[in-house]
Order: sequence, then C-alpha cells, then structure tokens
Amino acid sequence: MSVTDSSGTSLLTNKKFRDMFNLSHEEQFCILTDYRTRKWGLKDAFSRVRLGETVVLPEIWRDLPGHTESSETREVCLGITLMPVRSSSGLVEKVYIKLEDCTQRRKHEQTIHKERSRLRNALEGSRQMVCEIDPATCRMTVDFQSSEEDHGHGFEKDSHIAGFERLVHPEDWQDLKQQIVQHASGEDVYLSHHFRVQADSGSWRWFKLSAKTTAYDEDGSIRYLGTMMDITQEYESRMNLQDSEAKYRAIFNHAVEGMYLVGMDDKVVCVNQAFASILGYDSPEDFEKDMQGKDFSQIYYIPNIRKRRQSTLLEKGQMQQMETQIQRRDGSLVWISENARAVHDEQGRMVYFEGSIIDITERKKSEERLLHKALYDQRTNLPNHSFLLEKLEKGLKKAEQDQGFYFGLLVFDLDGLGEINDSFGHLMGDRLLLEVSCRVQGLLRSGDTLARLSSDEFSVMAEDRQPGEIKDLAEHIRVKMAEPYLIDGIELCITISLGILFYNLNYTRPEDMLRDAEMAMQQAKQQGKNRCVTFVSEMYQEKSRRALMEKDLRRAIDHGELVLNYQPIVRLDGGGLKGFEALIRWKHPQRGMVSPGLFIPLAEETGLIEPIGDWVLQESCRQIKAWKEINDSFVLNINVSGRQLQKPGLERKLYQALQEENLDPGCLILEITESMAMAQKDNNLRILKRLKYMGVWLSIDDFGTGYSSLAHLQQFPLDELKIDRSFINITSPKKNNQRIIQAIVEMAHGLKLKLVAEGIETKMQLDHVKSFNCHYGQGYLFSKALDPASIEKTWLDPKASKLPG
Repeated sequence: MSVTDSSGTSLLTNKKFRDMFNLSHEEQFCILTDYRTRKWGLKDAFSRVRLGETVVLPEIWRDLPGHTESSETREVCLGITLMPVRSSSGLVEKVYIKLEDCTQRRKHEQTIHKERSRLRNALEGSRQMVCEIDPATCRMTVDFQSSEEDHGHGFEKDSHIAGFERLVHPEDWQDLKQQIVQHASGEDVYLSHHFRVQADSGSWRWFKLSAKTTAYDEDGSIRYLGTMMDITQEYESRMNLQDSEAKYRAIFNHAVEGMYLVGMDDKVVCVNQAFASILGYDSPEDFEKDMQGKDFSQIYYIPNIRKRRQSTLLEKGQMQQMETQIQRRDGSLVWISENARAVHDEQGRMVYFEGSIIDITERKKSEERLLHKALYDQRTNLPNHSFLLEKLEKGLKKAEQDQGFYFGLLVFDLDGLGEINDSFGHLMGDRLLLEVSCRVQGLLRSGDTLARLSSDEFSVMAEDRQPGEIKDLAEHIRVKMAEPYLIDGIELCITISLGILFYNLNYTRPEDMLRDAEMAMQQAKQQGKNRCVTFVSEMYQEKSRRALMEKDLRRAIDHGELVLNYQPIVRLDGGGLKGFEALIRWKHPQRGMVSPGLFIPLAEETGLIEPIGDWVLQESCRQIKAWKEINDSFVLNINVSGRQLQKPGLERKLYQALQEENLDPGCLILEITESMAMAQKDNNLRILKRLKYMGVWLSIDDFGTGYSSLAHLQQFPLDELKIDRSFINITSPKKNNQRIIQAIVEMAHGLKLKLVAEGIETKMQLDHVKSFNCHYGQGYLFSKALDPASIEKTWLDPKASKLPG
C-alpha cells in the first residue's frame, strides 16, 4: 500500500509496494507521472478521490516495468482501491492507495474456465447432458447444454429441467426407479440404463443414463451425478437391424432354396432347412454336425468341380448358375443349380461365402427326355436324323485325326410300306418297323449306329469296317429284309432299296455324306428296287443335270416351249379315223426336242406335272374346238397324271376348260394307267365316277402291265382299254403273248369295253391284232405324232390318202 499527497506523490509506502515497483526506501514515486504507472490512466480516479469519493478499480492485467525504461515488463493482474484521507478540517489532503496482486488467483480461475469449457464442448460434441439424481426421492435434474449444430434431443436449448422424472415414459419409469434405488448402496457405484423421455414436441425419444454415486452434501447423503445422451437414432437403428436380422434369419431358415454360409477355410458356418433336406438330412444341425472337421467342397461329386468352384469364388468373388451334381447323405446324386458370392468386411477383405442351391434333378430328367425326343425316333426308339448327323460329325473328326479309322454309311428305303399301311393299317406298319429295326440291329456290331430318318427310310453308320465289309453288311441287310415277316398271323413281305457310301477325304460335312448315300438309294429304286447301289460321282453329276433340267422345265412352262403333237387312232374294222391322242413335246432352245421319257418322270417327281397337266387340258380343248369346225366326228385322248387325279379340283378344271371352248364332254377320253388306277383304288374310284358323271370317256392305258384283277376292273366306270405296246411290238407271234392278248380281248368284250392296240408298227402286227377283233389301232404304221398343221393336212383334209392295209 501507499499514502500519497493529492498529486499522487508517495509519502509513505510499505515493502510490498516498493518491491512491486523496485523502489528504494528513499526514492520518491508519483503514481500519476512515473514511467511505470503513467499508462495506467489514474488521473480521473485521483480527481474523484480528491472530491471525497472512494474509487475501486476493476481487476485488470497491467504491465509493471523494470527499474529502467528499457527493462522488460511483466504482466500482473491488479486490483486498485483509492481512498481519500481528510484533514481535521475535513479537506482531502492525502490519498490511500491499495494495490492487490490477483495474478495467481486469476490464472487459477482461467484454468478452471478452460477446463469447464473443455467439459462443455465434450458434452456438446457427445450430445450429452449433465444429470443429477436424488436416490432418496428419485428426483432428477437435467441441464440441457448443446450447440446449435447438435441441438436435436427435442428440448429447449440450454434449459434446466428439475423434476425430469415426470417426462419419463410410464412404462419405463418403474424399471428406472428400481435401478436407481438398487444402485444407491454407497459411493462410486455406477448406473447405466436406457429409457424413453417425452420431448417438447410430444414425441418419445430414447435416452441413455450413465451415472455414478457420490457423497454430495455436507451431511454425506448420496447423489447420482452423470450424463444423459439422446440415443434415439442409434436405438432405432439397432432395433431396425435386429428386426432385419430376424427377418433375414426367418427368410434364411424358411427359404425354398437351400442356403449356406461357408468360411474362408471351407468349413460350414450354417445352412438352412432346405439345404439340409436337399442333402438328405433331417435338420441343419444334423448336417452341420456331420460336416465338423470336413470341407464343404466334399459335397460335390466331381472333384474338378470342387477346385473350379473355389478358384472362381476367390478370383471373381461370385459364381452364377453353376449346374453340377452333389452327393446326398445316402450316397445318391442330385443335380443342383448354385449361385454364390464372397462377403467382404469394411476393409474389403473376404470373410466368408454365402450361396444358394436349388434341386434341378427333375428338370434335368425332363431335359434328358426332351433331348431323347429330339435325337430319337418315337416309334422305334432308334436314333433319328439329328442324332445321325452328330454321329457322322464325330466320325469325320475322328477320321481326320486317325488315318486308320474308316467308316461307311448305308441308307435304305422300305419298298411297299405304303401299300401295307393302306391294306392293313398304320398299326401293322408300325409293328413292321419295329421288326425291321430288330433284324437290322441283329446284324450290326456294338460300334455301329442304326437310325430312322423318315417314315420308311433308315440309315446305318458302320464304323471300323473296310469297303468290302461294308458292302457285305449291306447285302446281308438286303437279304434279311426280304425274308417274310409274320405279324399277328399275317405274313408280310417287303424289300429294300439300299445306297452305299464309303468315307473319303473329300467329305467334311455330314450333310454331304447323307445326301450322296440317299442319292445312291434313289438310284437303287430307279433300277428296280430290292438291290444295293454304291455311290459314284457320276450320280451327283446326273443329279446336277436333273436339277438343271428342272430349272429349264420351269422356264419352259412360262416361255411357251411346251407343244402338243397328236397321234391318230384308227378304226381297224373299216379304216376310218377314230380320233387322236394328245402327246406333249418340249422344244428346248438349246437342246432341241426333249423326249417325254426324260422330262415327264422329272415333272412327276417335282410336282411340275400339275401345271403341265392343266396346260395340256386347256390346249387340247382349244385345239379340238378348232378342228371340230373341220370334222366333228372324232374324239381326243388326253393323258391324266396320278398327281392330277389325286389332287382335288380336277373336275372343276375340266369343266372350266370345256365351258371356255363350249365343248361337249363326250369329245374327250381321259387316259389313266393301270398302275395309277390301282394305287389308291377306293379314292380313284370315287373320282372316276364323278368324271364319268360329267360325260367324259374313261380309258385304261398300258393295260396288262399292272396287277388288275377282273373283280377290280369291273368296278371302274371304264369305256376303253389300251393294250400295252409290249404285247404288240414283237417280230413274231409268241404263244404266251397271244394268250395274254386273247385274255384281254375276251375280258374287254365281256365288260363291253372298246380295245385299242398301241405300238402297231408293221403289217404283220396289224394283222395280228385284227385277228383278235381289236376295235382300234395306234402306232407308227399309221402315223407318228404330228404337229397340228400336219394333222390338218394329212388327216383332216378330205383329199388325204387312205390308211394302210
């Protein structure tokens, strides 16, 4: 302290004052002007004191200089009190100055403030609130202190709530109260509990209480001091997670698919009921117990699958739609489809594998049945066309790799199966097919393959045989097939037409081999059936020639290259003209006249005979209309093909052609061959009756070459028979031919049919047929087939010459 005069000059100082300013005992000091204190700004305070006022200045940090102006200063927290000292007369003559050094106290207070700030920030950052609980009354007091960012507990910011227990959910209060009472047994006892509290908005929020007992009051009563934290978000997340886990567990346990978890060590973690059932176990626990100490991969039947599956999961992290077989508890195998993936932790490391399997055994069996249907014939259970092509493909690859491997291909067709189906029904035909397959298989080796290609076509792939052995096998099959079949007491006989093909290096496609073998088979049929024919390259050339001819024939129809010539048919009793037969010719622009024997069979095979037949019918009607104006006493014979007869619409086309030319149906004679009439007898009989009803005449051509019986013949509404030229075209009469002709003549006379002898070329043949009382004759002796202009000049002109003989 110090006593100064009214100007601030020290009159009396104590040691602490002098030490504070480093003053000597005799040194004068003016607190208002001294360099150490003049910056303190005490003049105003002295003025107030001189007026009699006591002035107390606040504690502030002030600088105390050293002994000299250049000395370092130090910062001190001082409290200054200025008091007036009066004289006896009452005037202020002195000033009492008290300096209080508060430095240590202020530093302590600052430390406490910092610690409090740190605690407050910690509580704010952790969203915690200070809580005090009296266990005797269970009264709770809570201070809500939070920052703007973290204010989300639903209570007023920086609020103080006494009686907080009233906000606790009624369902939680009793349990909380019980916990408070039970833990209040002494000091340093910890309490942790969570409960719901109603926020200002009325919503319920979850809080966690963490508190510790302590002796609080002077009387030593126990209090809980601690914190409360809003854990609504965490609690709800945990509840949602538990709910999700429960749902996942329910889905896992009750899923239709078999599900599993497997560790990185290939040991089972868990499986569900469906998985256990697929593996043949009663429960997941049974499977997990049985797999203790075993690798999960052992369930896979194929060892390579185990390694491939594991490496795929490790490399790619997933596996989709892997189909394989696993072994059940009883050792049986089941097909499964599996999906699996690796599960990673937060650091991206694989921790385990999860996957699912479904039993696809029934689907696999169904696929096998479908595959069998796709590759095997349903009637005979033999491999079909697709299977044979796959087998040939493998044979070609093997022959390419192994020069010692050789094989051949046989293709054969059943001759007469259609007639058996027509006569005895398709059931009998199917049983015959089974007998055929059994006979052929009895002649084959284990490595050979018998396949059914179509209704009556079979094939044999003969492996590891040389050409001679393949030919021998073909002949054995032909002979075996010709032996009679006895089915339900009915004896059936069929033959086969068989094509033989030997493998050579030129073949790279199975389709080419099958094509050439079938070509050889067709050649066997054309040569008379019941024989074996080996494929040669000339057959392919012939087929190419026929393909070219087919193309030209299609063009010929559109370009008017087809023409009709007419051959006279004469009366043998008087020499008059009976009529003509329309015969088609083809004027090829490069090849000239093409024989009907070449292109008519081709037209029959390709179906071109139908438009050709329609054209012949229209052109014949047009021509006969023109000739009727010259001579209307003759008729015109027109040949009808089997396809025309069997295809619906012949009557309509015939009627339309006659109507367009305004012709009487009686001016036409439709010729059908004997074999054609008998091919589908019942159907043809109905058609011929309708044609006859229209008014046209009907004739059987090439009679004697088929197998008509008198009973069959008399059913048809015929008007005429034409004896085949094979019975007429002879150099000298033979007894057998004479007897046949005589029988035909007698049969025709008995049925009141007219007879026409074809192919008469000599006077002797003419005399011969006249002796049998044939009505009409046709052949080169009278005239070859002529174009319309020549017919008009030589046969329709009244000045035409007389007929021979």
